[in-house]
Amino acid sequence: MKTKRIIQFVIPLVLIYTGCTKELDVKPLSSITSESFWNTSSDAESYLIGIYDKLRDITNTTLYGEDRGDTFDPGYIGPTTNAWANALLPDNAPSWSGDYNLIYHLNRLLLEIESIDFSNQEDKNRIKAEAYGIRALQYFRMAKVWGGVPLILEPTQNADVELKGRSSVNEVFVQVNSDINQSISLFPEDNYVDKNRMSKPAVYALLADVKLWTAKVLDGGTTDIDAALSAIAQVEASGVSLLPVFSDIFSTTNKKNDEIIFSIYFDRDEQSSQYGKRLATRGDNITQADNYWDMNMTKANRARAVYEPSTKLRTLFKQEPGDAREDVTIIHAIYTDPVTLIPDTLITVFNKFRGTWWTDEDDRFYDDDQPMYRFGDIVLLKAEALAAKDQIADAIIELNKTRNRAGIGDYTGATDKQSVEMEILNERWRELNCELKRWWDLVRFHEGGTINIYQEVTNLNGKDGYPLLFPINQTVIDVNSLITQTPGY
Repeated sequence: MKTKRIIQFVIPLVLIYTGCTKELDVKPLSSITSESFWNTSSDAESYLIGIYDKLRDITNTTLYGEDRGDTFDPGYIGPTTNAWANALLPDNAPSWSGDYNLIYHLNRLLLEIESIDFSNQEDKNRIKAEAYGIRALQYFRMAKVWGGVPLILEPTQNADVELKGRSSVNEVFVQVNSDINQSISLFPEDNYVDKNRMSKPAVYALLADVKLWTAKVLDGGTTDIDAALSAIAQVEASGVSLLPVFSDIFSTTNKKNDEIIFSIYFDRDEQSSQYGKRLATRGDNITQADNYWDMNMTKANRARAVYEPSTKLRTLFKQEPGDAREDVTIIHAIYTDPVTLIPDTLITVFNKFRGTWWTDEDDRFYDDDQPMYRFGDIVLLKAEALAAKDQIADAIIELNKTRNRAGIGDYTGATDKQSVEMEILNERWRELNCELKRWWDLVRFHEGGTINIYQEVTNLNGKDGYPLLFPINQTVIDVNSLITQTPGY
């Protein structure tokens, strides 16, 4: 079974990289002609699998969803990123080359599939639905990172291509919503075929996420909040549920469990590691730890300890004693100085994505699937949407679902809107830390008026007005003069 899965990914990778592009500054020439490849339904299916592999490459990082927030303090190995320091500049900004490489291949699949005869039209529609869903997910992510970005909706066929500047952020969201609607209309089933792939419920989860973002960040207001709630109702009807035991969500032996809506597939033999490797530690310098032998560490120089749980996150957990998520998130250890050999430093290590201990090599590999959407996230998005509509009692009902699963009981604090929204933000942090949600939550609640992000994030203190969007890498602008820099840089 494993061999088959590996082969499925290797073949499309050859296809993906033959059409590779730089960052909108290169005009990609595809060597995959209709005569040589786009002939059968299996060609389209294998190309789509390669697209999922590329999506995994792009999303397998904490850079965008976590680094700029307040989840991380520096680990004892490092190094931290410029995004973590909120010291981003055009010269050190991340490139969007991989993002547009993925867009190119999605566009190519959507073009070429129309010329392929399928024996089953539902199979064709499903592939198209997944492609539209991924493109919507991709442009949504890019709009959150950079704001307005160039909208490329056709694959480049030759070198004579007209360069494009940035579309407005509103135009990008028009396209995101169009792709979501196309995707939903094409799926032949209402539920899940494979939770490692896009499905109609996954696209509805994306739609809820999009609408809450535009409601708060782009002043979409009640109309967008109602759209988010309608999308959430569709997810609720799909059969997902909160697992009774929080730690079971992240079990590598039951990856596509009842709480998962959409996750990115990882396997020990297919990818160097899931990003959890950079949040774990090596065991060579650890002398004492809670549950030492079960600690999230590797024996070899594999784990990196770039970050450790922030003091702020640890303090949040201490405010609600008995939270089952604390031990799933954090483990404490004593670090021994490798020069003096004196165990003198208390360190904390993330524990959520801990991979699998493989006895054949007597070491740990980070093969956790990466949850993109799970039901705990959706429950708290619903609480947020209800609170935004001043339906405070209903919002607290949703908030209590994850609190009670974690063992900390019902919320008993103040019930004014500001207090409840703050508690929802805190609960999302306890529930979803390290799942690439925190920075976007902070921005959303900042724009919605619940918090001042420049006071919440230590590395933004004293930087009022520092852009919350990322800068465009200067090399992109140097090649394409139509691309303007993000305001503030």
